[in-house]
Amino acid sequence: MDVTGFGSSPGRPGRFLFAMFQGGGNIPLIIPIVAELVARGHEVRVLAGPGIRAGRMPVSERFRGRIETAGATCVPLQAPDPHPFATAPPRRGLVSGWTPQWLAASTSNVPTLAWAPTWAEGVTAELGRAPTDVLAADHFLLGALAAGEAARLPAAVLVHGFYKHRPAPGLPAYASGFLPARGPLVRLRDALYNAAVRRIYRRDGLPFLNLARRLVGLSPLRSSFDQYDRAARVLVLASAALDFPVRHLPPNVRYVGTPFDDTGAVAWSSPWPADDARPLVLVSLSTLPQGQAPIMQRTLDAIGPLPVRALVTLGPSLDAAQFTVPPNAVIETFVPHAAVLPQVSAMVTQCGLGTTMKALAHGIPLVCIPLVGDQPDNAARVAARGAGIRPGADASSAQIRVAIQRILDDASFRDRAQRLGRVIASQDGARAAADELESLVNASV
Repeated sequence: MDVTGFGSSPGRPGRFLFAMFQGGGNIPLIIPIVAELVARGHEVRVLAGPGIRAGRMPVSERFRGRIETAGATCVPLQAPDPHPFATAPPRRGLVSGWTPQWLAASTSNVPTLAWAPTWAEGVTAELGRAPTDVLAADHFLLGALAAGEAARLPAAVLVHGFYKHRPAPGLPAYASGFLPARGPLVRLRDALYNAAVRRIYRRDGLPFLNLARRLVGLSPLRSSFDQYDRAARVLVLASAALDFPVRHLPPNVRYVGTPFDDTGAVAWSSPWPADDARPLVLVSLSTLPQGQAPIMQRTLDAIGPLPVRALVTLGPSLDAAQFTVPPNAVIETFVPHAAVLPQVSAMVTQCGLGTTMKALAHGIPLVCIPLVGDQPDNAARVAARGAGIRPGADASSAQIRVAIQRILDDASFRDRAQRLGRVIASQDGARAAADELESLVNASV
Protein backbone atom coordinates (compact mmCIF):
# COMPACT_ATOMS: atom_id res chain seq x y z
CA MET A 1 0.00 0.00 0.00
CA ASP A 2 1.21 3.49 -0.82
CA VAL A 3 2.03 5.37 2.38
CA THR A 4 3.68 8.35 0.71
CA GLY A 5 3.47 11.38 2.97
CA PHE A 6 3.79 9.43 6.22
CA GLY A 7 7.07 9.22 8.11
CA SER A 8 10.31 11.16 7.78
CA SER A 9 10.80 10.33 4.12
CA PRO A 10 8.39 9.64 1.24
CA GLY A 11 7.17 6.07 1.25
CA ARG A 12 8.60 5.12 4.66
CA PRO A 13 6.01 3.52 6.93
CA GLY A 14 5.37 5.10 10.30
CA ARG A 15 6.65 3.48 13.47
CA PHE A 16 3.96 3.19 16.14
CA LEU A 17 4.22 2.09 19.75
CA PHE A 18 0.99 1.11 21.52
CA ALA A 19 0.83 0.89 25.32
CA MET A 20 -1.82 -1.61 26.46
CA PHE A 21 -2.62 -3.64 29.56
CA GLN A 22 -4.32 -6.98 30.10
CA GLY A 23 -7.99 -6.28 30.56
CA GLY A 24 -11.37 -7.11 29.09
CA GLY A 25 -13.16 -4.64 26.84
CA ASN A 26 -10.07 -2.52 26.11
CA ILE A 27 -8.36 -5.21 24.02
CA PRO A 28 -11.03 -5.86 21.34
CA LEU A 29 -11.45 -2.10 20.88
CA ILE A 30 -7.75 -1.28 20.41
CA ILE A 31 -6.41 -4.32 18.54
CA PRO A 32 -8.46 -3.51 15.39
CA ILE A 33 -6.63 -0.17 15.20
CA VAL A 34 -3.31 -2.00 15.45
CA ALA A 35 -4.40 -4.35 12.65
CA GLU A 36 -5.53 -1.45 10.46
CA LEU A 37 -2.15 0.30 10.76
CA VAL A 38 -0.30 -2.93 9.99
CA ALA A 39 -2.53 -3.46 6.94
CA ARG A 40 -1.51 0.00 5.72
CA GLY A 41 2.14 -0.98 5.83
CA HIS A 42 3.17 0.61 9.11
CA GLU A 43 5.45 -0.89 11.74
CA VAL A 44 3.58 -1.44 15.01
CA ARG A 45 4.88 -2.59 18.38
CA VAL A 46 2.63 -3.21 21.37
CA LEU A 47 4.08 -2.81 24.84
CA ALA A 48 1.81 -5.24 26.70
CA GLY A 49 1.53 -5.10 30.46
CA PRO A 50 -0.41 -7.02 33.10
CA GLY A 51 -3.74 -5.91 34.50
CA ILE A 52 -3.62 -2.65 36.42
CA ARG A 53 -6.54 -3.38 38.74
CA ALA A 54 -6.79 -5.34 41.98
CA GLY A 55 -7.22 -8.66 40.15
CA ARG A 56 -3.60 -8.41 38.92
CA MET A 57 -4.35 -10.29 35.69
CA PRO A 58 -1.16 -11.49 33.98
CA VAL A 59 -0.62 -10.99 30.27
CA SER A 60 -2.44 -13.94 28.72
CA GLU A 61 -1.44 -16.05 25.77
CA ARG A 62 -4.70 -14.96 24.13
CA PHE A 63 -3.67 -11.30 24.45
CA ARG A 64 -0.24 -12.03 22.98
CA GLY A 65 -1.86 -14.07 20.23
CA ARG A 66 -4.20 -11.25 19.26
CA ILE A 67 -1.29 -8.85 18.98
CA GLU A 68 0.62 -11.27 16.76
CA THR A 69 -2.46 -12.11 14.67
CA ALA A 70 -2.86 -8.38 14.03
CA GLY A 71 0.66 -8.40 12.59
CA ALA A 72 2.28 -6.35 15.35
CA THR A 73 5.28 -7.13 17.53
CA CYS A 74 4.48 -7.90 21.16
CA VAL A 75 6.93 -6.37 23.65
CA PRO A 76 6.32 -7.53 27.23
CA LEU A 77 6.39 -4.84 29.90
CA GLN A 78 8.82 -5.81 32.62
CA ALA A 79 6.69 -6.48 35.71
CA PRO A 80 7.83 -4.40 38.69
CA ASP A 81 9.07 -5.91 41.93
CA PRO A 82 7.55 -5.13 44.34
CA HIS A 83 4.13 -4.85 42.74
CA PRO A 84 2.82 -1.25 42.58
CA PHE A 85 -0.08 -2.15 44.86
CA ALA A 86 2.29 -3.61 47.46
CA THR A 87 3.80 -0.21 48.22
CA ALA A 88 0.77 1.98 47.57
CA PRO A 89 -0.87 3.46 50.69
CA PRO A 90 -4.36 2.19 51.55
CA ARG A 91 -7.28 4.03 50.02
CA ARG A 92 -8.64 6.83 52.16
CA GLY A 93 -12.22 7.91 52.45
CA LEU A 94 -13.69 11.25 51.51
CA VAL A 95 -14.30 12.25 55.13
CA SER A 96 -12.85 10.47 58.19
CA GLY A 97 -12.34 7.22 56.31
CA TRP A 98 -15.88 7.21 54.90
CA THR A 99 -16.62 7.23 51.17
CA PRO A 100 -20.14 7.38 49.76
CA GLN A 101 -20.97 4.42 47.52
CA TRP A 102 -21.39 6.63 44.47
CA LEU A 103 -17.96 8.19 44.98
CA ALA A 104 -16.31 4.80 45.43
CA ALA A 105 -17.65 3.79 42.01
CA SER A 106 -16.70 7.08 40.35
CA THR A 107 -13.14 6.92 41.72
CA SER A 108 -12.64 3.16 41.34
CA ASN A 109 -9.86 3.74 38.79
CA VAL A 110 -7.73 5.97 41.04
CA PRO A 111 -5.61 3.02 42.31
CA THR A 112 -4.51 2.28 38.73
CA LEU A 113 -2.36 5.42 38.88
CA ALA A 114 0.01 3.48 41.13
CA TRP A 115 1.21 1.96 37.85
CA ALA A 116 2.22 5.34 36.39
CA PRO A 117 5.94 5.13 37.34
CA THR A 118 6.21 1.59 35.94
CA TRP A 119 4.67 2.58 32.63
CA ALA A 120 6.76 5.76 32.42
CA GLU A 121 9.95 3.76 32.83
CA GLY A 122 8.79 0.94 30.56
CA VAL A 123 7.80 3.22 27.69
CA THR A 124 10.98 5.28 28.10
CA ALA A 125 13.08 2.12 27.85
CA GLU A 126 11.20 0.93 24.75
CA LEU A 127 11.50 4.32 23.06
CA GLY A 128 15.25 4.16 23.65
CA ARG A 129 15.43 0.63 22.25
CA ALA A 130 13.68 1.23 18.93
CA PRO A 131 12.86 4.35 16.86
CA THR A 132 9.25 5.48 17.23
CA ASP A 133 7.21 8.14 15.46
CA VAL A 134 3.94 8.04 17.41
CA LEU A 135 2.86 6.73 20.80
CA ALA A 136 -0.73 5.48 21.28
CA ALA A 137 -1.65 4.73 24.89
CA ASP A 138 -4.70 3.41 26.70
CA HIS A 139 -6.31 6.29 28.59
CA PHE A 140 -5.57 4.62 31.94
CA LEU A 141 -1.81 4.63 31.29
CA LEU A 142 -0.92 8.20 32.21
CA GLY A 143 2.66 7.20 32.97
CA ALA A 144 3.06 6.05 29.38
CA LEU A 145 1.79 9.41 28.17
CA ALA A 146 4.27 11.18 30.44
CA ALA A 147 7.10 9.17 28.85
CA GLY A 148 5.92 10.21 25.40
CA GLU A 149 5.79 13.84 26.48
CA ALA A 150 9.33 13.65 27.85
CA ALA A 151 10.53 12.15 24.55
CA ARG A 152 8.75 14.96 22.67
CA LEU A 153 6.81 12.37 20.76
CA PRO A 154 3.29 13.01 19.43
CA ALA A 155 0.95 10.89 21.51
CA ALA A 156 -2.65 9.77 21.16
CA VAL A 157 -4.89 8.75 24.04
CA LEU A 158 -7.21 5.83 23.28
CA VAL A 159 -10.42 6.21 25.32
CA HIS A 160 -12.20 2.87 25.14
CA GLY A 161 -15.63 4.21 25.98
CA PHE A 162 -17.58 7.40 25.79
CA TYR A 163 -16.18 10.71 27.07
CA LYS A 164 -15.30 9.22 30.47
CA HIS A 165 -11.61 9.80 31.01
CA ARG A 166 -12.07 13.03 32.97
CA PRO A 167 -14.85 15.02 34.66
CA ALA A 168 -16.47 17.56 32.36
CA PRO A 169 -19.02 20.34 32.84
CA GLY A 170 -22.49 19.16 31.92
CA LEU A 171 -21.64 15.46 32.15
CA PRO A 172 -22.66 13.20 35.06
CA ALA A 173 -19.86 11.69 37.11
CA TYR A 174 -18.20 8.51 35.80
CA ALA A 175 -19.98 5.25 36.75
CA SER A 176 -22.95 7.11 38.23
CA GLY A 177 -25.37 6.03 35.53
CA PHE A 178 -27.05 9.44 35.76
CA LEU A 179 -28.71 11.22 32.87
CA PRO A 180 -27.59 14.75 31.97
CA ALA A 181 -28.74 17.37 34.44
CA ARG A 182 -32.00 19.19 33.95
CA GLY A 183 -32.67 21.90 36.48
CA PRO A 184 -30.44 23.73 38.98
CA LEU A 185 -30.55 21.11 41.75
CA VAL A 186 -29.40 18.29 39.48
CA ARG A 187 -26.69 20.51 37.99
CA LEU A 188 -25.53 21.27 41.53
CA ARG A 189 -25.47 17.52 42.27
CA ASP A 190 -23.28 16.85 39.23
CA ALA A 191 -20.96 19.74 40.09
CA LEU A 192 -20.49 18.41 43.63
CA TYR A 193 -19.94 14.87 42.38
CA ASN A 194 -17.31 15.99 39.90
CA ALA A 195 -15.60 18.20 42.48
CA ALA A 196 -15.34 15.23 44.84
CA VAL A 197 -13.93 13.06 42.03
CA ARG A 198 -11.28 15.67 41.22
CA ARG A 199 -10.33 15.91 44.90
CA ILE A 200 -9.80 12.14 45.27
CA TYR A 201 -7.79 11.97 42.04
CA ARG A 202 -5.64 14.91 43.14
CA ARG A 203 -5.05 13.55 46.65
CA ASP A 204 -4.66 9.82 45.97
CA GLY A 205 -3.65 9.55 42.32
CA LEU A 206 -1.68 12.64 41.37
CA PRO A 207 1.37 11.83 43.56
CA PHE A 208 1.96 8.65 41.51
CA LEU A 209 1.71 10.51 38.21
CA ASN A 210 4.03 13.28 39.39
CA LEU A 211 6.53 10.66 40.56
CA ALA A 212 6.40 9.18 37.06
CA ARG A 213 6.94 12.61 35.58
CA ARG A 214 9.97 13.24 37.81
CA LEU A 215 11.44 9.92 36.73
CA VAL A 216 11.38 11.06 33.09
CA GLY A 217 12.52 14.62 33.81
CA LEU A 218 9.18 16.47 33.68
CA SER A 219 7.73 19.05 36.04
CA PRO A 220 4.73 18.10 38.19
CA LEU A 221 1.11 18.72 37.24
CA ARG A 222 -1.67 20.21 39.35
CA SER A 223 -4.20 17.63 38.16
CA SER A 224 -3.92 14.11 36.79
CA PHE A 225 -6.32 15.07 34.02
CA ASP A 226 -3.89 17.74 32.74
CA GLN A 227 -1.83 14.90 31.23
CA TYR A 228 -4.53 14.45 28.58
CA ASP A 229 -4.14 18.09 27.48
CA ARG A 230 -0.51 17.38 26.58
CA ALA A 231 -1.46 14.68 24.07
CA ALA A 232 -1.75 15.52 20.40
CA ARG A 233 -5.00 13.55 20.16
CA VAL A 234 -7.58 12.08 22.49
CA LEU A 235 -9.46 9.51 20.42
CA VAL A 236 -12.86 8.53 21.83
CA LEU A 237 -13.60 5.02 20.53
CA ALA A 238 -17.35 5.54 20.49
CA SER A 239 -19.99 7.31 18.47
CA ALA A 240 -20.91 10.87 19.37
CA ALA A 241 -24.44 9.98 18.24
CA LEU A 242 -24.92 7.96 21.42
CA ASP A 243 -22.81 9.99 23.85
CA PHE A 244 -24.12 12.85 25.94
CA PRO A 245 -22.91 16.18 24.50
CA VAL A 246 -19.81 17.67 26.12
CA ARG A 247 -20.28 21.36 26.78
CA HIS A 248 -16.67 22.34 26.06
CA LEU A 249 -14.89 19.73 23.95
CA PRO A 250 -11.08 20.16 24.11
CA PRO A 251 -9.53 20.81 20.69
CA ASN A 252 -7.46 17.61 20.74
CA VAL A 253 -10.50 15.33 21.17
CA ARG A 254 -11.91 13.33 18.26
CA TYR A 255 -14.82 10.90 18.24
CA VAL A 256 -13.80 8.20 15.80
CA GLY A 257 -16.48 5.55 16.31
CA THR A 258 -16.13 2.07 17.77
CA PRO A 259 -13.63 -0.34 16.22
CA PHE A 260 -15.26 -3.74 15.77
CA ASP A 261 -13.18 -6.88 16.16
CA ASP A 262 -15.01 -9.54 14.17
CA THR A 263 -11.90 -11.40 13.05
CA GLY A 264 -12.53 -15.13 12.89
CA ALA A 265 -16.32 -14.86 13.16
CA VAL A 266 -17.91 -17.96 11.70
CA ALA A 267 -21.46 -18.75 10.70
CA TRP A 268 -23.74 -19.69 13.57
CA SER A 269 -25.90 -22.78 13.26
CA SER A 270 -29.16 -22.38 15.15
CA PRO A 271 -30.11 -25.36 17.34
CA TRP A 272 -33.79 -24.65 16.69
CA PRO A 273 -35.79 -25.81 13.64
CA ALA A 274 -35.74 -23.44 10.68
CA ASP A 275 -39.51 -22.92 10.94
CA ASP A 276 -39.37 -21.83 14.61
CA ALA A 277 -40.77 -18.30 14.37
CA ARG A 278 -40.28 -17.33 18.00
CA PRO A 279 -38.08 -14.22 18.38
CA LEU A 280 -34.45 -14.87 19.28
CA VAL A 281 -33.16 -13.20 22.45
CA LEU A 282 -29.41 -13.06 23.01
CA VAL A 283 -28.17 -12.98 26.61
CA SER A 284 -24.53 -12.02 27.13
CA LEU A 285 -23.39 -10.43 30.39
CA SER A 286 -19.57 -10.47 30.53
CA THR A 287 -16.49 -12.48 29.62
CA LEU A 288 -14.78 -11.42 32.86
CA PRO A 289 -15.80 -12.35 36.42
CA GLN A 290 -17.99 -9.43 37.48
CA GLY A 291 -20.35 -11.12 39.94
CA GLN A 292 -22.86 -11.83 37.18
CA ALA A 293 -23.93 -15.35 38.21
CA PRO A 294 -26.99 -14.32 40.31
CA ILE A 295 -28.36 -11.96 37.67
CA MET A 296 -27.72 -14.59 35.01
CA GLN A 297 -29.89 -17.10 36.86
CA ARG A 298 -32.63 -14.50 37.33
CA THR A 299 -32.46 -13.76 33.61
CA LEU A 300 -32.81 -17.46 32.80
CA ASP A 301 -35.79 -17.65 35.15
CA ALA A 302 -37.29 -14.63 33.40
CA ILE A 303 -36.93 -16.19 29.97
CA GLY A 304 -38.58 -19.52 30.77
CA PRO A 305 -42.23 -18.38 30.55
CA LEU A 306 -41.70 -16.15 27.50
CA PRO A 307 -42.56 -17.26 23.94
CA VAL A 308 -38.97 -16.77 22.76
CA ARG A 309 -35.81 -18.66 21.90
CA ALA A 310 -32.85 -17.62 24.01
CA LEU A 311 -29.17 -18.01 23.20
CA VAL A 312 -27.11 -17.49 26.35
CA THR A 313 -23.33 -17.00 26.12
CA LEU A 314 -21.51 -17.43 29.43
CA GLY A 315 -17.89 -16.75 28.53
CA PRO A 316 -15.04 -18.45 30.40
CA SER A 317 -15.97 -17.02 33.81
CA LEU A 318 -19.17 -19.02 34.38
CA ASP A 319 -19.89 -22.75 34.43
CA ALA A 320 -23.07 -23.92 32.73
CA ALA A 321 -23.52 -26.59 35.40
CA GLN A 322 -24.29 -23.97 38.05
CA PHE A 323 -27.46 -22.78 36.30
CA THR A 324 -31.00 -24.05 35.96
CA VAL A 325 -31.76 -23.61 32.26
CA PRO A 326 -35.32 -23.37 30.89
CA PRO A 327 -36.23 -25.51 27.88
CA ASN A 328 -36.43 -22.52 25.52
CA ALA A 329 -32.80 -21.49 26.21
CA VAL A 330 -29.49 -22.84 24.92
CA ILE A 331 -26.23 -22.11 26.74
CA GLU A 332 -22.91 -21.71 24.94
CA THR A 333 -19.52 -20.65 26.26
CA PHE A 334 -18.87 -18.40 23.26
CA VAL A 335 -20.59 -17.46 20.02
CA PRO A 336 -19.16 -14.63 17.87
CA HIS A 337 -21.67 -11.80 18.11
CA ALA A 338 -21.18 -10.95 14.45
CA ALA A 339 -22.44 -14.42 13.54
CA VAL A 340 -25.67 -14.28 15.52
CA LEU A 341 -26.70 -10.62 15.80
CA PRO A 342 -28.38 -10.45 12.36
CA GLN A 343 -30.96 -12.95 13.66
CA VAL A 344 -31.53 -11.39 17.09
CA SER A 345 -34.71 -9.50 18.08
CA ALA A 346 -33.55 -8.29 21.51
CA MET A 347 -30.45 -8.56 23.67
CA VAL A 348 -29.90 -8.72 27.42
CA THR A 349 -26.47 -7.25 28.16
CA GLN A 350 -24.33 -5.79 30.90
CA CYS A 351 -23.57 -2.92 28.49
CA GLY A 352 -19.87 -3.24 27.90
CA LEU A 353 -19.05 -0.76 25.18
CA GLY A 354 -18.10 -3.21 22.43
CA THR A 355 -21.18 -5.37 22.93
CA THR A 356 -23.49 -2.37 23.17
CA MET A 357 -22.20 -0.76 20.00
CA LYS A 358 -22.23 -4.02 18.02
CA ALA A 359 -25.83 -4.69 19.00
CA LEU A 360 -26.94 -1.16 18.14
CA ALA A 361 -25.05 -1.31 14.83
CA HIS A 362 -27.41 -4.19 13.99
CA GLY A 363 -30.43 -2.18 15.14
CA ILE A 364 -31.11 -4.41 18.15
CA PRO A 365 -32.88 -2.93 21.21
CA LEU A 366 -31.32 -3.73 24.57
CA VAL A 367 -32.31 -4.80 28.05
CA CYS A 368 -29.49 -3.21 30.04
CA ILE A 369 -28.25 -4.83 33.26
CA PRO A 370 -25.05 -2.93 34.06
CA LEU A 371 -22.69 -4.43 36.61
CA VAL A 372 -19.47 -2.43 37.07
CA GLY A 373 -17.28 0.36 35.73
CA ASP A 374 -18.69 2.39 32.86
CA GLN A 375 -21.54 -0.03 32.20
CA PRO A 376 -24.13 2.07 34.13
CA ASP A 377 -23.11 5.07 32.00
CA ASN A 378 -23.43 3.11 28.77
CA ALA A 379 -26.86 1.87 29.86
CA ALA A 380 -27.94 5.42 30.66
CA ARG A 381 -27.04 6.53 27.14
CA VAL A 382 -28.99 3.66 25.59
CA ALA A 383 -32.04 4.42 27.72
CA ALA A 384 -31.79 8.16 27.03
CA ARG A 385 -31.95 7.46 23.29
CA GLY A 386 -34.96 5.18 23.71
CA ALA A 387 -33.05 2.19 22.31
CA GLY A 388 -33.47 0.07 25.41
CA ILE A 389 -34.58 -0.37 29.00
CA ARG A 390 -32.37 -0.60 32.08
CA PRO A 391 -33.99 -2.62 34.87
CA GLY A 392 -30.67 -2.68 36.74
CA ALA A 393 -28.44 -5.33 38.29
CA ASP A 394 -30.79 -5.83 41.26
CA ALA A 395 -33.82 -6.48 39.04
CA SER A 396 -36.00 -9.46 39.86
CA SER A 397 -36.85 -12.18 37.35
CA ALA A 398 -40.31 -10.66 36.97
CA GLN A 399 -38.87 -7.22 36.21
CA ILE A 400 -36.45 -8.65 33.65
CA ARG A 401 -39.28 -10.61 32.03
CA VAL A 402 -41.41 -7.47 31.73
CA ALA A 403 -38.48 -5.56 30.21
CA ILE A 404 -37.81 -8.25 27.59
CA GLN A 405 -41.48 -8.50 26.67
CA ARG A 406 -41.81 -4.73 26.40
CA ILE A 407 -38.75 -4.50 24.14
CA LEU A 408 -40.25 -7.16 21.86
CA ASP A 409 -43.79 -5.70 21.84
CA ASP A 410 -43.03 -1.98 21.48
CA ALA A 411 -41.67 -1.32 18.00
CA SER A 412 -40.42 2.14 19.02
CA PHE A 413 -37.40 0.58 20.76
CA ARG A 414 -36.32 -1.21 17.59
CA ASP A 415 -37.01 1.89 15.48
CA ARG A 416 -34.74 4.02 17.67
CA ALA A 417 -32.08 1.32 17.83
CA GLN A 418 -32.13 1.07 14.04
CA ARG A 419 -31.78 4.85 13.64
CA LEU A 420 -28.76 4.81 15.92
CA GLY A 421 -27.49 1.70 14.22
CA ARG A 422 -27.39 3.32 10.81
CA VAL A 423 -25.08 6.02 12.18
CA ILE A 424 -22.89 3.61 14.16
CA ALA A 425 -22.58 1.14 11.28
CA SER A 426 -21.51 3.95 8.93
CA GLN A 427 -18.51 4.76 11.15
CA ASP A 428 -15.36 2.69 10.75
CA GLY A 429 -13.70 3.28 14.11
CA ALA A 430 -10.48 1.42 13.31
CA ARG A 431 -10.02 3.28 10.03
CA ALA A 432 -10.82 6.70 11.51
CA ALA A 433 -8.46 6.11 14.44
CA ALA A 434 -5.71 4.98 12.07
CA ASP A 435 -6.24 8.11 9.97
CA GLU A 436 -5.76 10.27 13.08
CA LEU A 437 -2.64 8.37 14.11
CA GLU A 438 -1.15 8.59 10.62
CA SER A 439 -1.66 12.34 10.67
CA LEU A 440 0.70 12.53 13.68
CA VAL A 441 3.64 10.77 12.03
CA ASN A 442 5.07 13.84 10.35
CA ALA A 443 4.77 15.78 13.61
CA SER A 444 7.50 13.56 15.09
CA VAL A 445 10.01 14.30 12.38
